[in-house]
Amino acid sequence: MINLFPITKVISWVAGIYAVAVVLISVLLGVSGVASLETAFKGVAVLNLVLLGLAIGGWRLVWRWLPKLNDWVFPDLNGKWMVEIHWNWGKNSGEKTATAFIKQSLLKVSIELSSDESESETLMVVPHKDGQSSRPGLYYIYRNVGVSGAAKKQDPHIGAAILKIGQESNDLLRGNYFTDRSTNGQYTMRRAGEI
Repeated sequence: MINLFPITKVISWVAGIYAVAVVLISVLLGVSGVASLETAFKGVAVLNLVLLGLAIGGWRLVWRWLPKLNDWVFPDLNGKWMVEIHWNWGKNSGEKTATAFIKQSLLKVSIELSSDESESETLMVVPHKDGQSSRPGLYYIYRNVGVSGAAKKQDPHIGAAILKIGQESNDLLRGNYFTDRSTNGQYTMRRAGEI
């Protein structure tokens, strides 16, 4: 999610917050010289711990306290998702159900999707917002492998999907996919619970 922000501005804001904190701490405590420098280092350590806490998982608490951040920044997609896959392969088509687990942090997103025939691993997920509508979505590239003992043995393949978050709910993801074995179709993912 951090890649949704201009990184130079994020660094500038953090540096600015550090500078303001150092000045405020020095002024409020009435210290100067070496004592001021020691106080500044302590303040920086506290700010680093706060930033580390936000990066590790504290951001989800902030999103719960300020739910509008789901609209302003990017939705929290962590959870278990039920997936309907409508597929086309040459003249054949059909439907398949699967389960996905989306794990999201402040720095990355992964999607683990599995069905009775195959499992996929994330190669890359990039959160984005549409340039015109600001509608959030995911660019998703994955590697799919068949599970042993499946009724239909699948060869490993690479696929990509562009998933858009529902306009009325952050509990719906929908988008088209295609693979390197000339299959394509549509994913419809509905959040089924928290993880």
